[in-house]
Amino acid sequence: MSTMPPPPPPSSVPPGYQAYAPGQAMNYASWGARVGGYILNGLAGVLFGLPAMISFFAGPREYKECTIDGEAGLCKLPTSSGWAIFAVLAAVGAITYYVMYCKAVGSTGQFWGHRGAGVRIVDATTGGPIGAGRAFGRQLAHFIDAMPCYLGFLWPLWDAKKQTFADKIVGTVSIRA
Repeated sequence: MSTMPPPPPPSSVPPGYQAYAPGQAMNYASWGARVGGYILNGLAGVLFGLPAMISFFAGPREYKECTIDGEAGLCKLPTSSGWAIFAVLAAVGAITYYVMYCKAVGSTGQFWGHRGAGVRIVDATTGGPIGAGRAFGRQLAHFIDAMPCYLGFLWPLWDAKKQTFADKIVGTVSIRA
Protein backbone atom coordinates (compact mmCIF):
# COMPACT_ATOMS: atom_id res chain seq x y z
CA MET A 1 0.00 0.00 0.00
CA SER A 2 1.43 3.34 -0.99
CA THR A 3 1.06 6.45 1.07
CA MET A 4 -0.51 9.35 -0.67
CA PRO A 5 0.46 12.89 0.13
CA PRO A 6 -2.14 14.93 2.02
CA PRO A 7 -4.45 17.10 -0.05
CA PRO A 8 -3.54 20.75 -0.45
CA PRO A 9 -5.01 23.18 2.08
CA PRO A 10 -8.40 24.59 1.08
CA SER A 11 -8.59 28.06 -0.36
CA SER A 12 -9.95 30.85 1.81
CA VAL A 13 -13.14 31.11 -0.26
CA PRO A 14 -14.82 27.84 -1.31
CA PRO A 15 -15.37 27.49 -5.05
CA GLY A 16 -18.73 28.75 -6.25
CA TYR A 17 -19.09 31.45 -3.61
CA GLN A 18 -18.15 35.07 -3.93
CA ALA A 19 -16.12 36.61 -1.18
CA TYR A 20 -17.90 39.14 0.98
CA ALA A 21 -17.08 42.76 0.33
CA PRO A 22 -14.83 44.27 2.95
CA GLY A 23 -16.71 46.06 5.70
CA GLN A 24 -17.52 49.63 4.93
CA ALA A 25 -17.67 52.30 7.57
CA MET A 26 -21.07 53.89 8.13
CA ASN A 27 -21.49 57.42 6.84
CA TYR A 28 -22.43 59.12 10.12
CA ALA A 29 -24.72 62.14 9.98
CA SER A 30 -23.17 65.48 10.85
CA TRP A 31 -24.15 67.30 14.02
CA GLY A 32 -25.75 70.07 11.96
CA ALA A 33 -27.93 67.61 10.05
CA ARG A 34 -29.01 66.02 13.34
CA VAL A 35 -29.92 69.42 14.80
CA GLY A 36 -31.81 70.29 11.61
CA GLY A 37 -33.79 67.05 11.87
CA TYR A 38 -34.50 67.74 15.55
CA ILE A 39 -35.81 71.23 14.73
CA LEU A 40 -38.00 69.93 11.90
CA ASN A 41 -39.38 67.19 14.18
CA GLY A 42 -40.11 69.87 16.78
CA LEU A 43 -42.09 71.84 14.21
CA ALA A 44 -44.01 68.66 13.39
CA GLY A 45 -44.72 68.27 17.10
CA VAL A 46 -46.23 71.76 17.15
CA LEU A 47 -48.78 70.57 14.58
CA PHE A 48 -49.93 67.89 17.01
CA GLY A 49 -50.21 70.47 19.79
CA LEU A 50 -52.09 73.00 17.65
CA PRO A 51 -55.61 71.90 18.71
CA ALA A 52 -54.60 72.27 22.37
CA MET A 53 -53.17 75.75 21.74
CA ILE A 54 -56.29 76.85 19.88
CA SER A 55 -58.51 75.58 22.71
CA PHE A 56 -56.39 77.47 25.24
CA PHE A 57 -56.62 80.82 23.46
CA ALA A 58 -60.13 80.50 22.00
CA GLY A 59 -61.75 78.37 24.71
CA PRO A 60 -64.21 79.45 27.40
CA ARG A 61 -63.08 82.36 29.61
CA GLU A 62 -64.25 84.01 32.80
CA TYR A 63 -63.40 87.25 34.58
CA LYS A 64 -61.76 87.03 37.99
CA GLU A 65 -60.42 89.63 40.36
CA CYS A 66 -56.66 89.86 40.34
CA THR A 67 -53.92 92.15 41.55
CA ILE A 68 -51.14 93.29 39.25
CA ASP A 69 -48.39 95.54 40.63
CA GLY A 70 -50.53 96.33 43.66
CA GLU A 71 -53.55 97.44 41.63
CA ALA A 72 -56.80 95.50 41.72
CA GLY A 73 -58.54 94.69 38.48
CA LEU A 74 -60.30 92.05 36.45
CA CYS A 75 -58.42 89.36 34.55
CA LYS A 76 -59.86 87.22 31.78
CA LEU A 77 -58.78 83.62 32.52
CA PRO A 78 -59.66 80.18 31.14
CA THR A 79 -62.46 78.39 32.98
CA SER A 80 -61.82 75.05 34.65
CA SER A 81 -63.53 73.32 31.72
CA GLY A 82 -61.25 75.28 29.38
CA TRP A 83 -58.22 73.95 31.25
CA ALA A 84 -59.62 70.41 31.07
CA ILE A 85 -60.18 70.66 27.30
CA PHE A 86 -56.66 72.00 26.88
CA ALA A 87 -55.14 69.21 29.01
CA VAL A 88 -56.99 66.43 27.15
CA LEU A 89 -56.09 67.81 23.71
CA ALA A 90 -52.46 68.32 24.74
CA ALA A 91 -52.21 64.76 26.08
CA VAL A 92 -53.85 63.25 22.98
CA GLY A 93 -51.57 65.29 20.71
CA ALA A 94 -48.41 64.31 22.60
CA ILE A 95 -49.31 60.62 22.74
CA THR A 96 -50.24 60.58 19.04
CA TYR A 97 -46.97 62.31 18.12
CA TYR A 98 -44.79 59.92 20.12
CA VAL A 99 -46.59 56.80 18.90
CA MET A 100 -46.22 57.91 15.28
CA TYR A 101 -42.60 58.96 15.91
CA CYS A 102 -41.58 55.66 17.53
CA LYS A 103 -43.31 53.54 14.88
CA ALA A 104 -41.72 55.51 12.02
CA VAL A 105 -38.21 55.63 13.51
CA GLY A 106 -38.48 51.99 14.58
CA SER A 107 -39.37 50.74 11.11
CA THR A 108 -37.72 53.16 8.67
CA GLY A 109 -35.23 55.05 10.86
CA GLN A 110 -36.81 58.37 9.94
CA PHE A 111 -39.61 60.66 11.04
CA TRP A 112 -40.65 63.73 9.06
CA GLY A 113 -37.81 65.94 10.28
CA HIS A 114 -35.18 63.24 9.83
CA ARG A 115 -36.36 62.71 6.27
CA GLY A 116 -36.15 66.43 5.56
CA ALA A 117 -32.63 66.64 7.01
CA GLY A 118 -31.42 63.45 5.34
CA VAL A 119 -30.76 61.57 8.59
CA ARG A 120 -31.60 57.95 9.43
CA ILE A 121 -31.38 56.25 12.86
CA VAL A 122 -30.11 52.66 12.65
CA ASP A 123 -28.71 49.89 14.85
CA ALA A 124 -25.02 50.59 15.50
CA THR A 125 -23.89 47.00 14.80
CA THR A 126 -26.19 45.80 12.02
CA GLY A 127 -27.25 49.03 10.34
CA GLY A 128 -30.85 47.78 10.38
CA PRO A 129 -34.05 49.22 11.86
CA ILE A 130 -34.21 49.55 15.64
CA GLY A 131 -37.89 48.80 16.32
CA ALA A 132 -40.49 50.95 18.05
CA GLY A 133 -39.46 49.84 21.56
CA ARG A 134 -35.86 50.96 21.15
CA ALA A 135 -37.02 54.17 19.47
CA PHE A 136 -39.16 54.88 22.56
CA GLY A 137 -36.24 53.99 24.85
CA ARG A 138 -34.01 56.34 22.86
CA GLN A 139 -36.52 59.15 23.38
CA LEU A 140 -36.56 58.48 27.13
CA ALA A 141 -32.76 58.33 27.21
CA HIS A 142 -32.62 61.85 25.76
CA PHE A 143 -33.43 63.01 29.31
CA ILE A 144 -29.94 61.78 30.20
CA ASP A 145 -28.55 63.83 27.30
CA ALA A 146 -30.16 66.92 28.82
CA MET A 147 -29.17 66.35 32.45
CA PRO A 148 -25.54 67.52 32.48
CA CYS A 149 -26.17 70.95 30.89
CA TYR A 150 -27.26 69.36 27.59
CA LEU A 151 -23.78 67.86 27.20
CA GLY A 152 -25.21 64.66 25.70
CA PHE A 153 -26.62 66.60 22.75
CA LEU A 154 -23.19 68.16 22.12
CA TRP A 155 -21.34 64.84 22.47
CA PRO A 156 -21.59 63.98 18.73
CA LEU A 157 -19.30 66.94 18.00
CA TRP A 158 -16.25 65.00 19.25
CA ASP A 159 -17.41 61.37 19.38
CA ALA A 160 -15.94 59.01 16.75
CA LYS A 161 -19.38 57.56 15.90
CA LYS A 162 -21.12 60.93 16.43
CA GLN A 163 -23.43 59.41 19.09
CA THR A 164 -25.36 61.13 21.86
CA PHE A 165 -25.53 59.45 25.28
CA ALA A 166 -28.99 58.15 24.29
CA ASP A 167 -27.51 56.58 21.14
CA LYS A 168 -24.82 54.87 23.22
CA ILE A 169 -27.38 53.57 25.73
CA VAL A 170 -29.69 51.97 23.13
CA GLY A 171 -26.96 51.10 20.60
CA THR A 172 -27.94 53.33 17.69
CA VAL A 173 -26.18 55.69 15.30
CA SER A 174 -27.47 58.44 13.03
CA ILE A 175 -26.32 58.09 9.44
CA ARG A 176 -26.79 60.07 6.25
CA ALA A 177 -29.88 58.76 4.47
